[in-house]
Amino acid sequence: MIAAWLIERGIFPGASLLDAGCGTGRYAGELARRGYAVEGVDRSSELIEAAKQAGRGHGNSVSFRVGDLLALPVARYDGILCRGVLNDFVDDDARVSVFAAFAGALRRAGVLILDVREWEATRERKRREPVFRKRVSTDRGKLTFTSTTELDPEHQQLLVSETHTLVNDAGEQSSDYRFVMRCWTRRELESVFVRSGFGSVAYFGAYDPAVHAGATDRLVAVAQLSEVAGASSIVKSPYAGNR
Repeated sequence: MIAAWLIERGIFPGASLLDAGCGTGRYAGELARRGYAVEGVDRSSELIEAAKQAGRGHGNSVSFRVGDLLALPVARYDGILCRGVLNDFVDDDARVSVFAAFAGALRRAGVLILDVREWEATRERKRREPVFRKRVSTDRGKLTFTSTTELDPEHQQLLVSETHTLVNDAGEQSSDYRFVMRCWTRRELESVFVRSGFGSVAYFGAYDPAVHAGATDRLVAVAQLSEVAGASSIVKSPYAGNR
């Protein structure tokens, strides 16, 4: 559906795309397969290395690099995809700045497609199901993934504790992780879209136009940079020059 939304907004195969927070490059690779020139950026060098390995079959149509989403090049892309990343921006200034960075990195009438966790629905879900557990078989053994979420309603945050347990012939190994995610509301998204020069926003509950916003704990948005917006009109990031 991502490619269909791009085409609906006039971003056709051959256009330049950014996969912002690309992880292992799954979506960048698929968009490259559909004819787009895709650059994947992620702050994790390990994930970028995995993405480079997976993307070897796509030739020059896809590339990957370690980078900061708050320090993107100016007016380079026709479209930006940002999946599952924006909840990691906890600070108010950073949440505004990342949208300013997206707007500055897009060419005129560029398209931004993103998803976030919607606070109200996520809060209700995590109240009912605070613990998530999954077991999978890997080439290194049996992996059990356990995630426990505590709610911080005052700040609309999820306090997540994860344990990864690997069992194989060598025994059992466990690793613990703790991190914070801050959910979004539709009202907050609407505010940063306007502030950053985006309009023509459509909201969905999944990467499927048949799933309406509010039907899930996810909020998917498709927005387009105003024809009159340009890099010079975008709010400057307060983080600029600090790296």
